[in-house]
Amino acid sequence: MSAMKDHYTPLADFAQAARPVTSPSRVVFMVASFALFFLLTPVLISILLPANLRIAYQEGTTALGTLLQFASFGLPAAAFVWTLQRVHQRGFWSLIGPYQMAFTDFRKVAIGVGGVFLALEVLPPWVVFSELADIRPIGIWVMLWPFAFLAVLVQVTTEEILFRGYLQQQLACLSNSRWVWMVGPSLLFGVVHYWNGNSAPEGVVYVFFATILGIACADLTARTGNLGAAIGLHQIVNIFSLMVIGVEGWPNSGLALFLYPYEDPDRYSALIAQFPMIWSIQQLLMLGLSVLSVWLAARIALRR
Repeated sequence: MSAMKDHYTPLADFAQAARPVTSPSRVVFMVASFALFFLLTPVLISILLPANLRIAYQEGTTALGTLLQFASFGLPAAAFVWTLQRVHQRGFWSLIGPYQMAFTDFRKVAIGVGGVFLALEVLPPWVVFSELADIRPIGIWVMLWPFAFLAVLVQVTTEEILFRGYLQQQLACLSNSRWVWMVGPSLLFGVVHYWNGNSAPEGVVYVFFATILGIACADLTARTGNLGAAIGLHQIVNIFSLMVIGVEGWPNSGLALFLYPYEDPDRYSALIAQFPMIWSIQQLLMLGLSVLSVWLAARIALRR
């Protein structure tokens, strides 16, 4: 147990910024305010955008619509940081940690995990070309990468400053238990992903995946004392899920290189519900192994 604690020594320095104000009521207020900002963002954007862009943003089935959805996370992030300055008297970088260390850890993990994802996509090839509905023109797809990278970085950083930045820091000041500062925020992170699913069984799969990914990111944050590694891991997971394979007409399919034919999401969810045990065990096992592999890749890249 002492060896495990030694690995997490950097967490104490990372949480230092939260120590002046540790009131649980303020933590609850900050989380509730973020939830409010997050819910109001699509309403505000829909009001401000012209009709054609509004539809693209709401559906997320085109490249522009998908980019707008992910970039829009910057609004609740900015509102959250503004509130943080007034409630806790601290700013954005207090949630990230030392800038140079965070940037270095981000780069190391992004390269290491990116290599693993590239290998997983290529060996063996998961794309069944005979079943594809479309392949995006490679030139356009390559040009979309920088915009996608930046938009996803906004989305990922927003989630990380809340769950692995703010909550992990504040809860580490309130308790030494990893169940509190590591598992607690990760479970909350998983629960909010339930609504990504189109049915209860599918929602549970999203909860499981997001929770274990959150635990992996929390572990890296505690080991490094900054958010760089967590953002790097989360960034590569999300960018590959968006940019490689998608389903025509499904949300967030606008950036995928390979598109499978449209399938009614209700029918897809019904099939999952018919075989919940077999489907869920296989799916959860694959998701668990994938997170384990990228977490180990991040650990190797960081040498921690």
